Amino acid sequence: MCAVIGLKDILYYYKMSVVQLKSMADKAKDSVNLMKQIRDLGILESDPSYLEIKSYLNEWIKSEEKVVKNYEIYFSRYGRDAKLTLPWRSDRTCEFSMKKAAAS
Repeated sequence: MCAVIGLKDILYYYKMSVVQLKSMADKAKDSVNLMKQIRDLGILESDPSYLEIKSYLNEWIKSEEKVVKNYEIYFSRYGRDAKLTLPWRSDRTCEFSMKKAAAS
């Protein structure tokens, strides 16, 4: 039996084979910039959520997986929820967003 592969599938697999894995140096540069931006928001370096993000970034820098990492972090001291997205592709950068935590 023969499987039918569409043009969309072929383009997807071609793109996946051509896109480069983000280098360790690029990940480190993105991480330093992100942590600086978080500190600029007034988040203390001793905050448990800051340290949690730092550990996620350290894991990501060492990782060679072709998987986008998504994390949700709660900043209890500030009453904020944050989303962190760490890409594997060299043409993407880290994404970090914070919003007021939903009332429970």
